[in-house]
Amino acid sequence: MVKRKRPLSPTEVRNQDQSVPNRLSPNVEQHQSRFGIRQSNDASERNPQEQPVDTTAVPPLVEVLPSITRKITACAACRKNKIRCEMPEDGPPCVRCRRRSLSCVLNRSLQSLVEDVKNVELVQSDLRNLHETVGIICQHLELGGLRPLVIDHGNTREGILGSGEPDREQSEGCEVSPPDSPSAVQAPIDTFLDIAKLGSPKSVASPPGRRASRATHGHDLVTKGIVSLAVAEQLLHRYFSRLDHYLYGICCERYDIQQLRTTSPVLLAAICTVSALHDPEDQKYYAVCNKEFRSLVMQSMFEKHDIEYLRALCIASFWLADASRILCSDAIRRAADIRLHRSFDYLIGARGPESCSPSSANPIAAVDRVRLWYLLFVCDQHLSILHNRDSLLRSDKDIAVGWEAYLHRPERTESEVRILSQVSLLLIMGEVRDVLGSDNETQLPPTLTHHITNYSRQLDKWFSKFSALFITNAYIGDFPRKGLELHYRFGKLYLGHQVFKGLHGKPVPMHFVSAANMAHDAAIGIYEMILNDPQLKDSLVGMPHYFHIMIAFAGHLLLEICHNHHEQLSIILHDELHLINAVLHLFRNQHCIPQHPIRRMAPGLSRKLSSCAARLGITTLSEGHQALDNAYGAPVAGRAFSNGSHHLEKEPTQFPVESMGPQMDDFLFGDIGEFTFPDLTSNFLP
Repeated sequence: MVKRKRPLSPTEVRNQDQSVPNRLSPNVEQHQSRFGIRQSNDASERNPQEQPVDTTAVPPLVEVLPSITRKITACAACRKNKIRCEMPEDGPPCVRCRRRSLSCVLNRSLQSLVEDVKNVELVQSDLRNLHETVGIICQHLELGGLRPLVIDHGNTREGILGSGEPDREQSEGCEVSPPDSPSAVQAPIDTFLDIAKLGSPKSVASPPGRRASRATHGHDLVTKGIVSLAVAEQLLHRYFSRLDHYLYGICCERYDIQQLRTTSPVLLAAICTVSALHDPEDQKYYAVCNKEFRSLVMQSMFEKHDIEYLRALCIASFWLADASRILCSDAIRRAADIRLHRSFDYLIGARGPESCSPSSANPIAAVDRVRLWYLLFVCDQHLSILHNRDSLLRSDKDIAVGWEAYLHRPERTESEVRILSQVSLLLIMGEVRDVLGSDNETQLPPTLTHHITNYSRQLDKWFSKFSALFITNAYIGDFPRKGLELHYRFGKLYLGHQVFKGLHGKPVPMHFVSAANMAHDAAIGIYEMILNDPQLKDSLVGMPHYFHIMIAFAGHLLLEICHNHHEQLSIILHDELHLINAVLHLFRNQHCIPQHPIRRMAPGLSRKLSSCAARLGITTLSEGHQALDNAYGAPVAGRAFSNGSHHLEKEPTQFPVESMGPQMDDFLFGDIGEFTFPDLTSNFLP
């Protein structure tokens, strides 16, 4: 039975009509339209133009939102079916959804959104209090001021973006893209930038002093608490007292840690990372310093920096093999933008000081800039050899081919002689790559035989010329001479290995047998030098990564020759496999962190050695450990390799197959993923 609603009496109707205006605002009379939309009877609300709206005093969002007391406690499925939802106190799923295996979703109400906004405002208030407290602490410790909170500048940023003007705070220090041409003559981009500048009167360059302070203030490793001041000083001392001299004294002088912290935090991070790479006790510092250095480089991708930033990229390119290509490419781009090469003409008198920037108009700064360009050229050529690619820097530039004019300067130094020896050698190896190198796995034609002979003679003349110019270094001893001989053998190895392209295990053509023997003798000489020379043993942890990769390549090639060509080249397998095994034993005993190239390449070469020996049917050798020491361990300078056997009554030595220490990666770094030379894809492995 349906209950009817009782009609109102006349008295009740009058009372209800009188109560309606009391519920409305005293200044605004509203009524309901027949569509259910509330409308205003106030004239000012119907025509907003008659009364301007005051936008200066905008109430907070929480005050505008209504206060809603009713919360949604039923899930969406139960609300849809209009049934009672039995929701437990700990939240979904409800009893019905759990029993029927339904998706129980509790929709958020407007009240929950209001509570979220209130909570965000409370968190922002607490954050401002913490920011003020930390600022007071930093002032007390004289650590510099903190950056302002971003949430306090939201309205300002919105106003700037809304007016169509670029955000000056964000764009400060950013490079103009594209920059003007580094060429001395006017380029098309220069004309375009001049026209664009005239058409954009509002574009004002940011002050360089403000840009520098923004980029460097309070961003160093010590200020951020990544390493302590004592650890940073220890890392810098190791670098400047030893490692910097392997890189020809790239820093020129010993930097003070306070100077690095204020002027170039990126250079400080690069030096600390490289220094920590060479000590097993500093593995934890290497991880955090490397992470900070990469972060600074990524943040600086679109920022302008001075020559010290370029120096940091160069240092990291020589030692950090997993990022060398990326860092070197960025350094070459920046070197062109700051016209680093123009200082060469100024030094040799071909151009006046007006052609250089004001910072490089004096001879000392010009020498530093020329040295830095040569080091970038050396790094670029090294990477082109290791990755079998074209170089980024043109080798026919006046500064590259004019190295002899720079060498004959009366004020040349020992480190500059070493740099120019590398430039001269890499120009020869660059020609070898251009003439003999190829991406295709095809055999060399016989007509290139005379080219190989010619390049071999050039290498001999190069070694003879610079051997007389090298002297002992006060910090790294006789390593410059030993390194010169290693580079000479690297050149012979790189030249001779070209004849193995496209053979795939077939015999070497007779017209290339002498070149094959040259590559084989170079690889043997490299491993003998490492094993017999105390200076090179001490420098294995310290020298740039180019040495390690070429040493790994020499062992790789030597194993392939032993497997495929030992009969044709009259190779005694036991002696050469023992030599490789002895060098790998030396590598495994080096004191360095696991990320060092020596530690990363030793396990992979050990597995290749074991596999090669197994394929050749060699499991034990007649020589024992003492015989191994007598054959290859004597530090005799200039000792020639002997193919004779050494028969001593000792226990036979087995090649380590399982007990090789930790299974490290096969020296295939993230950036060295394409470390492959032509036709050397380990075809002797299964």
